[in-house]
Amino acid sequence: MEKLTEKIDAVLDIKYEALYLHERLLGGTPAAYPELERQFEGLVARFYGENGESITPRQYQTARDNYEYFIVLIELVLNKYREQGEKIMDASGEEQ
Repeated sequence: MEKLTEKIDAVLDIKYEALYLHERLLGGTPAAYPELERQFEGLVARFYGENGESITPRQYQTARDNYEYFIVLIELVLNKYREQGEKIMDASGEEQ
């Protein structure tokens, strides 16, 4: 269960970074866009590297070019991990 919690925390970290980058993109100057785009692509690559078992290469490629799709993928992976955690809790008989 601890490893699952660490995975959830890592995905949440990526989500928060993506939200921060998006905010900077909306409020930034056009000169900052290339750097923000590189940071975003790096974030998507990190997400895929850490959670590649949960998404396909095609989903990864699509997420690199689509912020909204990337956020949806993050939520899907978070829900998957949370459901796994609930199943573990139910199986062990622990209270939530």
